[in-house]
Amino acid sequence: MDILSPVLGQLARRAGAALRHPLLAPLVNEHVVDFYARHLHPQLSMRQVIARVTARQAASADAVTLHLVPNYLWRGFRAGQHVTLTVEIDGVRHHRVYSLSAANADDVQITVKRQPGGLVSNYLLDQVYDGDYLQISPAFGDFVLPEPAPQKLLLIGAGSGMTPLLALAEALLQMPDYTGQVLVLNYGRSHEETLFHSRLLRLKTLHPNLRVVYGLTAEGVSEGELSGRFCARHLDELLADAAEWQVMACGPQGLVDSVKALWAERGYPLAPLTESFTPLAVPQATAGQQPVALHFRLAGRAVTGNNQQPLLQQAEAAGLLPASGCRMGICFSCTCRKTSGTVKNLLTGQTSSEPDEDIRLCVSVPLSDVSISL
Repeated sequence: MDILSPVLGQLARRAGAALRHPLLAPLVNEHVVDFYARHLHPQLSMRQVIARVTARQAASADAVTLHLVPNYLWRGFRAGQHVTLTVEIDGVRHHRVYSLSAANADDVQITVKRQPGGLVSNYLLDQVYDGDYLQISPAFGDFVLPEPAPQKLLLIGAGSGMTPLLALAEALLQMPDYTGQVLVLNYGRSHEETLFHSRLLRLKTLHPNLRVVYGLTAEGVSEGELSGRFCARHLDELLADAAEWQVMACGPQGLVDSVKALWAERGYPLAPLTESFTPLAVPQATAGQQPVALHFRLAGRAVTGNNQQPLLQQAEAAGLLPASGCRMGICFSCTCRKTSGTVKNLLTGQTSSEPDEDIRLCVSVPLSDVSISL
């Protein structure tokens, strides 16, 4: 079988529902069931979305789009969302977050850009081919089109940040009777390194209300292109009515910060919608660092930590292996229950001392002695 047939999928759904019956569930080990089910077909699972790779397509000189067909547990997605992908490399499971690069819910795509020294990205580019199987999570994330659909949408991206932006542009332009304007600013070193160059050209031919402008930093620019990184001059050259446009930006933290700062400085009424895949900067140890007691309850381990580094990093330093994915507070795979103590969220800057609350280890710094169900 090339993919899991609808008949087999329906049987698997019914079997899974039966095994989850209150009378049987306490007796069923889903890990054991999945282990034996995989011998019948790689996509058989009670709990995991397993996708078959059906095609590879070049997205740039150093990036590839993988087309996937998920199994019967897949529940679809909205343009702009992402998934956590899990691969096993040399016996070690690794988790990474990838945005979906298509608007059509029946066409599941992830685009992987080569990263110097990138373990998972290079593995996907060099060792994953048609017919292979990948484990992905259900789609998640709220970086989606606002409602109602904006009549003037500015999409600003760089590098892998163009992945969700392409899906958003496609989704908006495919809406019946949409007559608004969409402007895409695609930043990169050169045309060869910017993602989706040919795909954006095809999209332009189908939708005259789409405009695509490139900002290049490592080569001379042609007429209609921009030189350098995003700045106020670029915006002013392109839009005389920028205050009327809804902006969505995704890319390195520097780009996202520049967009936010410019919109705040000018007091534009529509706040930018942004997302960045740059890992949060981990505070470095300083003379003001204070010790805190960390109690990992399930592991039965108590260690002395500090009040400056995220709990994920400190748990790993203590020899624990908590589940983790993006390490940026996006994928929620490192969520654990804090039973006591005060933590600071690096994303929001807020502190919380509530007992028995779920926190994300990768973006939570302990400010006092902390006990965690880990």
